[in-house]
Amino acid sequence: MDSPPPLNVNRYRNRRCGDLRTEDVGGTVQLAGWIAAKRDHGGLLFVDLRDPNGVVAGSVVQLVVHPDQAPFPVLDGLRLESVVSVGGRVVARPPETVNPKLATGEVEVAVETAEPLSSADVLPFPVERDTEVGEENRLRYRYLDLRRGPLAERIARRAQLATLVRIHLAARGFLEVQTPVLTASSPEGARDFLVPSSQYPGEFYALPQAPQQFKQLLMVGGIERYFQIAPCFRDEASRADRSPGEFYQIDLEMAFATQDDVFHEVELLMTAITEGLSSKSTSAPFPRLTFTEAIDRFGSDKPDLRLGLELCDVTADLGGRTELPMFADAPGAGHVIRALRVPGGAGRSRKWFDGFADEARKAGVVGTWLQLDPTGTKGPLARRLTEEEVGVVVQAAAAEPGDAILVAVGPRMKASLLLGDQRRRHGRELGLADPDRLAFVWVVDFPMYEQDEATGAWDFAHNPFSMPQGGLEALRDKDPGDVLAYQYDLVCNGVELSSGAVRNHRPDIMEAAFAIAGYGPDRIRSSFPALWNAFHYGPPPHAGIAPGFDRILMVLEDQANIREVIAFPLNQSARDLLMSAPAPVTDAQLRDIHLAVVPPAP
Repeated sequence: MDSPPPLNVNRYRNRRCGDLRTEDVGGTVQLAGWIAAKRDHGGLLFVDLRDPNGVVAGSVVQLVVHPDQAPFPVLDGLRLESVVSVGGRVVARPPETVNPKLATGEVEVAVETAEPLSSADVLPFPVERDTEVGEENRLRYRYLDLRRGPLAERIARRAQLATLVRIHLAARGFLEVQTPVLTASSPEGARDFLVPSSQYPGEFYALPQAPQQFKQLLMVGGIERYFQIAPCFRDEASRADRSPGEFYQIDLEMAFATQDDVFHEVELLMTAITEGLSSKSTSAPFPRLTFTEAIDRFGSDKPDLRLGLELCDVTADLGGRTELPMFADAPGAGHVIRALRVPGGAGRSRKWFDGFADEARKAGVVGTWLQLDPTGTKGPLARRLTEEEVGVVVQAAAAEPGDAILVAVGPRMKASLLLGDQRRRHGRELGLADPDRLAFVWVVDFPMYEQDEATGAWDFAHNPFSMPQGGLEALRDKDPGDVLAYQYDLVCNGVELSSGAVRNHRPDIMEAAFAIAGYGPDRIRSSFPALWNAFHYGPPPHAGIAPGFDRILMVLEDQANIREVIAFPLNQSARDLLMSAPAPVTDAQLRDIHLAVVPPAP
């Protein structure tokens, strides 16, 4: 935090440990905190005392007590992390014992009184800032993990982020509205957390996967600009960038708004967050990539633009124009030939290249390679292509001596995603991602529908309530695979921070959109009755987005796992090790809500 909270002056303390300096020498102080360390130096006992602000601002001071003083047996008998209140005089440290690493390193407190406030058992792990501790122990004893420092600093930054977001959005005319946490179940993609009702046997509330319907209803109700730091609940597996069970998002919605209006407001918000909480660099307006461009150039719909490496396509240059069958046959099979340069990759082991070929096989494509070794070009393609054809691949990939070129042949999406995974992995291994840069990018023009390869049926590729580009005419006149949606993602450093869309607010377009996916009007009315009814009473055009609150902080703090920015997260198995949840409940509790537990089938 920028400054410590106000100090409660009482019998426990009248100063903070970290506030003491040489100008305090000669004065008396009363301090309180945790015993962080103890050292017995030839009869003198030295104690490091850390107060609650110490986890954020390094608020530690050294105490010294002599064996013949009354406080000695008190402090000597307390274990580390016990809590104590001490009184004494501030004295200057001898020059040879000054600790330049501490703000209080030129002084110490000669203890005259000591009152134990609580004692600690033997610790499950050392409460020291730089000590490595397994995640299971960190989660089981999260309160001790908070004392270690880095986590508490991130939680303090989380509070700053929330304050900054609220101040900024309020100044931009957004109204903060809390939407219900107990609501109706709806088919929004993930599995709902259900809450049984004791008053209505056999009926259930659901915890919201997102406030999506409520915020759209607010638009219908005339709230022009809405926001909320909203809790969302999804019964789904853990991912590194999403906490299982619950997460928070900065939920936004705007009436009479276009896609560009949403982009403008979000760019202002992200710039304010970056400038207010980070020393990292970024600039607005953020670049835009269509979904097709992102896949073709970076092999991902959430590209990390810091890496610089891009995929290249040599289908037109080599497809059908070489004797190598997999290249020659590619265009006729509807396949592409994509390549990726790996800087310095020529010296990689054969095992490394074989691993790439195995991954390609599993992905349903053919993987092969070139090694631009200083002694000559090597690899399977060097033996199967002519010198001129090798030159085409090398030039397209912008490769240099010492590099490797990974090549994937197969369906466009599969080949691109395979090389996109390689790009992300090797780009980070090679240190191509500038840690001081926030590379925001908008990914736009997502396909409205995707086709099932086995059945040929069409279904929504993403949010079914997005407005199709071209409206009703596009749905009637275009092949479903060619219909694009006004959907957009905000990506930063390879992490998807948010998805959003211009909403489909017209019932006639909604019916046509759902019909392509095989859903009749009755399905819409039964699944989303409130929204369907409201859209018959003058809904304004509206658009919105919901940046992930936890994800933003994860990116700002350079954390690989979202649990590192949450005070009390579930583990990757969706269990709360601290509170031992989920857990069985009593038969009486089940009777109250008219439920019985059915064991899973063997």
